[in-house]
Amino acid sequence: MKVSITRALNYFDIGPDYRITLGALFRVLQEASSKHADNADNALTAPARRWILSRIAAGIDHFPCYGETVTAVTWHKMSKGYKSYREYELYAGDTRVASASTVWLYYDLDARRLLKIPPDTGEKYGTVEQAATRFEIDVWKPDADFNPHHKTRITTRPTDYDPLHHVNNAVYFDYLLTLLCRSGFDPCTLKSIHLHYNKQIGNHIETLEAGCTIKGNTGVFKIYDQDTTFASGQWETS
Repeated sequence: MKVSITRALNYFDIGPDYRITLGALFRVLQEASSKHADNADNALTAPARRWILSRIAAGIDHFPCYGETVTAVTWHKMSKGYKSYREYELYAGDTRVASASTVWLYYDLDARRLLKIPPDTGEKYGTVEQAATRFEIDVWKPDADFNPHHKTRITTRPTDYDPLHHVNNAVYFDYLLTLLCRSGFDPCTLKSIHLHYNKQIGNHIETLEAGCTIKGNTGVFKIYDQDTTFASGQWETS
């Protein structure tokens, strides 16, 4: 079963160029999957178990502008072992402007451990064995062992945190946008972004570093502090 949401882009979604920001783009996708989860098993309000995003690989063909109507479509592709796979497409009108493949984990908050994906997940969510991207998300190995050529300090805000008291998945893309802009990089040239969530950022963390190294039309990045790499990934431009 595919689930969708449709809405117009407003001023909170756009940057100075009137185009949707990275964080807003991924928040729209997140809204669609939250709707699917809420409809399927009320996973957002279940007392002790949560879906945790592990990886995302996204392709971007176009950044929609203020006032455009966008539709985010999502579906459960498959589950196996400890992993569940979810796909996304984003449309502006009838034109697909972005797509993404993701890997999710199922976590027990009380036991503080990962659980195998429940066997009835496909039945609850409906399974559509269709890939939104061609990226082999399980094969990819992110590079976090590098010395960034560009770095910037990030200060976390109370609004960055979700009800689990961790930085929301989509906010990582706000941090990435900050890094790109402060490095003199035009984010609207991005054609793909791959991100691996290594460790959740708790609400006791007030400052972070974001760093990247750019080589031609590709770049690698990470979000970290002196002790921990919280996320790492790569991008490609046109």
